[in-house]
Amino acid sequence: RNYDHVHFHITRFGYFVSLLRKCILGTADAHVGDEFGRKAAIVNYFGPSDMLGGHLDDMEADWSKPIVSISLGCKAIFLLGGKSREDLPIAMFLRSGDIVLMSGQARECFHGIPRIFTDEESADVSALLSQFSSAGDQPILEYIRTSRININIRQVN
Repeated sequence: RNYDHVHFHITRFGYFVSLLRKCILGTADAHVGDEFGRKAAIVNYFGPSDMLGGHLDDMEADWSKPIVSISLGCKAIFLLGGKSREDLPIAMFLRSGDIVLMSGQARECFHGIPRIFTDEESADVSALLSQFSSAGDQPILEYIRTSRININIRQVN
């Protein structure tokens, strides 16, 4: 990806950006200071059989800036490895509403999502589902029950 040629539509997503600032992004500011310039978000959608193999988030020129990762929807297993693919990863659950802050040495570590849990017993989405109660929310409810959304906020320049 070349972030130098991406055009950001800040006014189009103004409400969403303000909501993220109020609810979530204070996490990064509290840990790394105000120098974190939130410039872009990448949204990953995971269906019932999707996964994200071990990778590095290495597209930014400056790895000293953190990545704030927000999980929504079904529970997933998150693997955080080391600086080499040969390092054994640590496994942890990510539930809807969880925030992962990758900064410092963690920015240089391989990580991935080998599995999401979409079965009713393990999905762990009841708290999120309770936020949608109107008749028009039915498509959202159906999607949340079988999917996971991950939003990564980062500084690109």
